[in-house]
Amino acid sequence: MAKPLESGRRMLFGSARGAAPRARGGRGGGARRLWDPNNPEQKPALAPAGRQSLPQAVCPQAVYPQAAYVQLHFLDTDDEVAGSPPVAPAAAYYKFQKSDNPYCCQPAAANQRCPFPYQVANGAYAPAHLYRGYAQADDTLTVEEAERRARGELGRMLRAVDAQEVQLSNLLSRDRLSPDSLERMAQLRAELLAVYERVVLSDIELADSQSVDQALWKNVFYQVIERFRQLLKDAAEPLAIREALLALLNEGAHFFETLLQKLQTVYQFKLEDYMDGMAVRTRPLRKTVKYALISAQRCFICQGDIARYREQASDSANYGKARSWYLKAQQIAPKNGRPYNQLALLAVYTKRKLDAVYYYMRSLAASNPILTARESLMSLFEEAKRKTEQLERRRRQNQQDGGSLGPVVQGRAGLEDGARSELWLRPGGHGDSEQDGELSGLSASDLNRRFILSFLHAHGKLFTKVGMESFPRVSRRVVQEFRALLQHRPSLLGSTQLLQIVTINMFTIHNALIRGGGEEEGGGGECRSMLQEQSTALGLAMFALLVQRCTQMLTDTLAASTSDVERDDNEDEPDAPLRVSDFPADLRELLPSIKVWSDWMLGHPDQWNPPPRGIDDSPDVWQCLACLCNVLARVDHGEVPLYKVDTDEVEGDEELMLLQLKEDRLLAGFIPLLAAPQEPCYVDRRTDTPSCVPRLQAIAADCKRVTVLKYFLEALCGQEEPLLAFKGGKYVSVALAPPSPDARAGRDLRSDKEVDAVIVESSPSASEGEADYKDNADQEAVAGGGESDIRQLKARHHALTNKLVQQQKRREKIQAVLQTSGRLQLEVRPLFLVPDTNGFIDHLAALKKLLCCGSYIVVVPLIVITELDGLAKGQEVLGGGGGHVVVAAHAHGVQEKARQAVLFLEQAFERREPRLRALTSRGTQLESIAFRSEDTSGQQGNNDDIILSCCLHYCQDKGKDFMPDQRNGVTVRLHREVVLLTDDRNLRVKALTRNVPVRDIPAFLNWAKVG
Repeated sequence: MAKPLESGRRMLFGSARGAAPRARGGRGGGARRLWDPNNPEQKPALAPAGRQSLPQAVCPQAVYPQAAYVQLHFLDTDDEVAGSPPVAPAAAYYKFQKSDNPYCCQPAAANQRCPFPYQVANGAYAPAHLYRGYAQADDTLTVEEAERRARGELGRMLRAVDAQEVQLSNLLSRDRLSPDSLERMAQLRAELLAVYERVVLSDIELADSQSVDQALWKNVFYQVIERFRQLLKDAAEPLAIREALLALLNEGAHFFETLLQKLQTVYQFKLEDYMDGMAVRTRPLRKTVKYALISAQRCFICQGDIARYREQASDSANYGKARSWYLKAQQIAPKNGRPYNQLALLAVYTKRKLDAVYYYMRSLAASNPILTARESLMSLFEEAKRKTEQLERRRRQNQQDGGSLGPVVQGRAGLEDGARSELWLRPGGHGDSEQDGELSGLSASDLNRRFILSFLHAHGKLFTKVGMESFPRVSRRVVQEFRALLQHRPSLLGSTQLLQIVTINMFTIHNALIRGGGEEEGGGGECRSMLQEQSTALGLAMFALLVQRCTQMLTDTLAASTSDVERDDNEDEPDAPLRVSDFPADLRELLPSIKVWSDWMLGHPDQWNPPPRGIDDSPDVWQCLACLCNVLARVDHGEVPLYKVDTDEVEGDEELMLLQLKEDRLLAGFIPLLAAPQEPCYVDRRTDTPSCVPRLQAIAADCKRVTVLKYFLEALCGQEEPLLAFKGGKYVSVALAPPSPDARAGRDLRSDKEVDAVIVESSPSASEGEADYKDNADQEAVAGGGESDIRQLKARHHALTNKLVQQQKRREKIQAVLQTSGRLQLEVRPLFLVPDTNGFIDHLAALKKLLCCGSYIVVVPLIVITELDGLAKGQEVLGGGGGHVVVAAHAHGVQEKARQAVLFLEQAFERREPRLRALTSRGTQLESIAFRSEDTSGQQGNNDDIILSCCLHYCQDKGKDFMPDQRNGVTVRLHREVVLLTDDRNLRVKALTRNVPVRDIPAFLNWAKVG
């Protein structure tokens, strides 16, 4: 149900635009004075803040008055010409044209005297549609004087209806409506309708400045409809009220249909000439036509609202007629966000979530956005998040009940009873076969629903910036499901749905750019925020899949055509070019979305160049574009000739016809695409068979798309730092950005054996621990061999023995916990790496390599930075001489390394390294460490426990939630994306007890094959 443009439900029962007649914002009153027709030399008073005056010429620029109604300006002002040119007499295409038109006054010369066209008899005003003509005034005035006097009269009429609006609101606010109230209400509505219609048809510029068309809808129709709907909901016998409501809706539909005809007649234009959905026109429009189109669009929206109310009153869900009215409104003025907002309402009613998100984003990315759509998007994304979490819980429950345990590792024995094992998988490794197998087992409809849910969940994270720590995992799932969808034949995603997906990706990047605008000032556009980086990476990853699928289908079509040529023994032209008319239907579904994304990349090169880091499991977009470029070289895009001519030359040419693509018409007025190059293209209209015209237009549209793609690929080759190049007889990718993680993992898998792709490791045994402690005891004993006091050696040996016994008891407790809980398996896909303080002191170079490789995200706990600051300041440096010389030298070395680590972190955070994050003990991510002091007085445990708690923020599941009541041989599987990097034994033991994967930095560097 549509809400009024003003916020607040109280407007339904109060005055629509003020509590008192004299408090009308934007229409004068006691606080201001207007032009006095009897005293034209008197200057008008300045309007108070938040109000509008009644100028002679109202600029059609988009504004939002604080008092009065929100205006519906949408047309550009750059195509406005000074004044309105004289209108040539047109053919009579409506019955009110020429002499029967009571509103049209023929233009007169500059000094010609004309009669004053408005006459009010006894203060009464008959409805406009009952007029037979205007009475002749006694005096004669010039055109300027007549216009000024007429505008003053209309202004007084608008101020005079304040009392009627208040009376109507008071009648509607009563608990019960008596027959007398209904009769009085009908009379007030007729009077208001007559005044509003007269203003609209007499002075369209004044009507627009005072939002008369919106006042007409709210006061005469909307509040009455809402009151009847409330009575219908509360009535015991709703039949009579439903009939009255339907009669009111029919009355409104008839009125707005008639008003559309009168607007065209009075202001001499045809609506069908402006229903092409063009946001920017090559020729300027008359000012009166602009305002008339604004009013016509509002009439279409009102017609859609009436059709929607009619379906709801009839307990029906067929909103097709309402949708058609909203689409007509969108075609008149694509830059206005109101039609998209209404279309989103219909999508919510019919539970089409992707359409709803698309239309809400279109209403925000408009020249006149509907800001309330942001809250609606938040609600939709919250619902998608809740459903995704429910689906994830069901999937984990199925795994616990005996689902798939993933690939079996070769060369390893089965898990011993009570053991804890870890399955380590590199990014993009074979472990994804479980997800792919799960997707292949889904039906087409289930796969489509799951993808839409994951897609909206990912964009919900980007829109709300909540839960971004899990965005890599969610985006990887989106890429996998999108790839599975594209592999279906016939295609499960139509061209319209693909365009919506691409448009949502573009809006998310545009929204991230707006949010990061304040942070990027002065940066020259060289530094993108993490939100922009992730939004662009997701859009490019899905674009790469579209390009990859398009290239595959083009290659198959070329192979099929080549085999046909060889079968026909036509060896003269074995490499004949592929005709556009031979494209398969699935390929035609993909081309519009690929073309639209190419337009966006051409219009916004700074938003994707330099390229961002790729998403796991997504192909390299530049390599995919190079392959597409090689295939398109064999496509003949000149099958249907396309012409580019000047507007003046083509006007009146009956042989040429404007070629407008479906995607350009659908996305007209979309702000992210306004910067894209849009040049008119024409095709030959002549054909021997009229029935073949649609087929030729479809082929011509595909020819234009292929032409645009070839131009886009050439532009990639002509960049200052080229991304594509022609080498060795073919196009190759020469992008300087590091390859995406999946490409690097692919090279690892091709060079290594399958058994090397995964590593299974068990917990250290007790014997290994005992050997380590015995070695330490022997070493310490040898180090103290030079001492003469034997008693000190015995005391140290006794202390080490006690320490070994305590450690053995602790290990036995840990093993007992594991044995009483059944078998536990950790599937580790390292993504978040959490180093401790010693890691930065001893392995800073290795951490730099892990950060630069692009496969992992280094998360630095704030307590680690605090410890490094303390070490860099020399708080633990010991002075003095003698026996402290060695200790002091070591302390100075630690201090210097800490300074280097702090300097590295500060520089990395200043340049907003996308793979580096800071994390507080409460799990809050920081994009800067300028203010890094943290109060840890309320935290339990020491600094090691705080570091471990940072790791636990990335653990989605807990072992105790999956452990069976009794040991029944079931292996519990936990998924981990975080790895603790430390050499500290105590911290490693604590991490193992909390099921957190832990490794020392050299061992992890060797396993990851980095450096």
